[in-house]
Amino acid sequence: MATPKKSTKVAAKENTKKGFFKSLIENVAEKLDHVSENVAEGASFVTEKVKETTAKAYVAGAELVEDANEKIHQFTDKQSLNKEKHRLEDAQSELTSKFGKLTLEHYLKNDSLHKTFLNTKAVETLVLEYKANEKQIKNVEKALKKLE
Repeated sequence: MATPKKSTKVAAKENTKKGFFKSLIENVAEKLDHVSENVAEGASFVTEKVKETTAKAYVAGAELVEDANEKIHQFTDKQSLNKEKHRLEDAQSELTSKFGKLTLEHYLKNDSLHKTFLNTKAVETLVLEYKANEKQIKNVEKALKKLE
């Protein structure tokens, strides 16, 4: 027996369903193309913004590092100068002590201080060294003021 042929109504209905799904798929594909284009544009925009922001962050970070580096160098220089100043001040105290000891010994030995004593090689050496240290201390203090 032969299979019954589908009625034209049923065939038309099936063609309508096929057409509906075909047009639905085409619409979805078209929408996906638009979405893909929008995503690509958005990704490009985001990428540019990330590049721009990264560049700004890099510049800002580099400036911070440079500032920190300069402050560290200033601090180190200041500490070195303060150390030198304290060393010179300690030397001055030592020279003052030596001068006082020489003067007291001379006074105790002679019951007076004579001008000739002040011109002796020992006293003259102490005084010259003291004056040189004073000059160095002033130079160190000037350098410290420049760093402030």
